[in-house]
Amino acid sequence: MNESPQLDDEVLLEAISRLWRQVDPPPADLAHGVLARLAAEDLELELLTLVETSDALAGVRSAETIEDADELTSTFLEYVGPDLRVYVHLSAFDDGTRLDGWVVPASPLTVTLRDDQGTTLQQTSVDQHGRFAFARAASGVVRLTFADEPPTTARPRATPPFHV
Repeated sequence: MNESPQLDDEVLLEAISRLWRQVDPPPADLAHGVLARLAAEDLELELLTLVETSDALAGVRSAETIEDADELTSTFLEYVGPDLRVYVHLSAFDDGTRLDGWVVPASPLTVTLRDDQGTTLQQTSVDQHGRFAFARAASGVVRLTFADEPPTTARPRATPPFHV
């Protein structure tokens, strides 16, 4: 009895599928991640993507030595979006945390530091060199939002939440 070519194809494709599930299974959170990304498309904010993070301890003698002896720790974050890149430097001191940031390319933006509930904590503007700073950043879980100056129809960009 001859099997149809279509049945042979189905058997072959199922065997290939089983092989790939064993050799290279998809990440457990793949479906949730895709659904979250699709849901984010309808949000009022454009979510920036964290592409790099690093922590450095002050006093470590290396090429990345922190120059300020009062600084306890330093964290660098890099975010990317469709039209800009954001670099954030958090410097923890005994009396608080300083947040310095740079936007590339430099453009007139309002930068807002918000808590995890979306409440505005602090606000500043990006200067002509792309720099912004919060001398004493509010502590806790926060996010940065970047809105065009003057406001446009473009959605503001926002970092995912991070801890200060």
